Amino acid sequence: MNIVDQLQHVRAKSLELCRPLSTEDYVVQTSPDVSPAKWHLAHTSWFFETFLLKPYSPGYRSPNPRFSELFNSYYNTVGPQFARPHRGTLSRPTVDEVVAYRTVVTEAMVNLLQLASHNKMEEIQRRTTLGIHHEQQHQELMLTDLKHCFGHNPLLPAYRPGVTLPKSTVRTKAWVHFDGGLIEQ
Repeated sequence: MNIVDQLQHVRAKSLELCRPLSTEDYVVQTSPDVSPAKWHLAHTSWFFETFLLKPYSPGYRSPNPRFSELFNSYYNTVGPQFARPHRGTLSRPTVDEVVAYRTVVTEAMVNLLQLASHNKMEEIQRRTTLGIHHEQQHQELMLTDLKHCFGHNPLLPAYRPGVTLPKSTVRTKAWVHFDGGLIEQ
């Protein structure tokens, strides 16, 4: 799979992971250590925009220059960040605006990667690979954060409908004793 296909595959996978979500699910933040799904989608776009499009694609213009602060996480040398514990307080940009932002960034990245004549292509591909791995890490984080959010909801929502646990097994907080050792089935 070439780098363009890898990029498009990983970017599509993030959106696929969000398919079971309602709009409300995108903005929930149940702890200062949890980020909303909408933030994960935007932050990974911010990464490609900041470290690839701005330095290597001269005609690129961000759909919203204020996103550079809003979706920066811990990159102090890049600029200020919006405080992590307050990411769930943001109703704007909307989910649709974040998805549109992702679309612009993905299309610009594909165009950049298809410029075979770019004199910095080796660095661009190296950074793109790093960005792909970064997005994969955020896919894992997003699922972990969604599990945390859903686990705090007394309605016991399921990430994927049809997959539920009996109520008696969900909120039980008790030690369960079992004999150790190898168990064969």
